[in-house]
Amino acid sequence: MEEESQEYVKPEIDKRQHRRARLVTQLTCEALGRQALLLTRDVSVGGMFVTSKEPFPQDSEVAVAFRLSPKDPLISCHGKVMYAIVGVGMGIMFSDLGDEPRQGLQKFIDAAD
Repeated sequence: MEEESQEYVKPEIDKRQHRRARLVTQLTCEALGRQALLLTRDVSVGGMFVTSKEPFPQDSEVAVAFRLSPKDPLISCHGKVMYAIVGVGMGIMFSDLGDEPRQGLQKFIDAAD
């Protein structure tokens, strides 16, 4: 019997530059003169997905603050909304994440594997 060759279509998610880990935690997100308390869904050293019924518009500059766990230090940085889906949430790319928070995020992601 001949083996059939199978072609796999890589999902859009494979285009990401960084590995992600599930992270459900509260996040303060500020943009356009509005502050919102939201929940994260996942995180990488490059950004995160935030759930929101009314996300900030694509290309909005945002300030975010969150903790990886209640005992961890607050991570604060700026980012840009790369995409927004009304009723679902938004993907945020970090723009000025410092070295120490980046190392903490990488450790968190590595431990999640």
